[in-house]
Amino acid sequence: MRYVSQRLLQFFVVFIVVTFIVMVATRIGSADPVRDLAGGAVSDQQIARVLNDYPYLDQSLFLQYPQWLLDFVTGNLGYSYTQSQSGLAMFQQRLPPTLFMGFWAIVIGLAIAVPVGVYSAYKRDGAFDRGASYTSFAFISMPPLVIAVALLFLVVTRTSLFPTVGGSSYIAPWDSPWGHFRNFFIPSLALGLGLAAVWSRFLRADMNLTLQSDFIMLAKAKGVSPARVLWRHALRSSVLSLITSVALQVSALIGGAVVVEQFFGPRGIGDRLVFAIQQNDILIIQAITAVLVVGVVLANLIVDLLYAVVDPRIRHARKLG
Repeated sequence: MRYVSQRLLQFFVVFIVVTFIVMVATRIGSADPVRDLAGGAVSDQQIARVLNDYPYLDQSLFLQYPQWLLDFVTGNLGYSYTQSQSGLAMFQQRLPPTLFMGFWAIVIGLAIAVPVGVYSAYKRDGAFDRGASYTSFAFISMPPLVIAVALLFLVVTRTSLFPTVGGSSYIAPWDSPWGHFRNFFIPSLALGLGLAAVWSRFLRADMNLTLQSDFIMLAKAKGVSPARVLWRHALRSSVLSLITSVALQVSALIGGAVVVEQFFGPRGIGDRLVFAIQQNDILIIQAITAVLVVGVVLANLIVDLLYAVVDPRIRHARKLG
């Protein structure tokens, strides 16, 4: 309980610091944030409407922030006057595509990384290990933009199976499993391949160390099958770095989603954030950033709690602490 309380306190501090920095950044270079939020060249009536809705916008940043924070925690996520849409409605529309894309990217990344990392360690310095090493380094070196372009020319334009550029739309899996697969597979694959490359390297390195441990040697001496040694004993003791990397890559997924959504769609939070920055839609920028900070920090908190499930030694150490 004490550990969880400490982590929640850290989350609160990180949230305050990051969201305040974002607020300051949105005001830099803006002579009149109220006019920018209203849409630029607008009437005095429109500016008066913005000030009526958010009277704190003409105050100092140190007075603006507490009032914005109060709005955020009470569910007022701002309003986009250029799009005539509330922040809450925007998230209801844009968040599900990004969540599904990130979820399937993680699934694809793990589905590739775990067997490749385990088998590379098992066949260390063999042909498979060398081939997997070269391939993973190639994908690590390629940003999502390059992978997206490659998939576009190698897969999308050569088949009629997947939507063309910008043709993907949000379809929930419970509405149409096949439609959901068609619209999300290529965008998720573009993100998942890079993740798989990173995670397979982490897992291979940890598996190499684990396979040389005394308890693995003892299991082999007892006649435990190689498959059981690899998948039950060695893998469980080697996933801590992999779990950590999964949590750290949550924030990187957002950056990748910005690129992938521009190529394939469906349009999600990444695409909306780019548009908000272009329009200097300050309240939407702050809302999206705040939600992303909450998501990333919660992902890291969940991973920290999973450590105790994967490795009982960590659980016992926390109890003693």
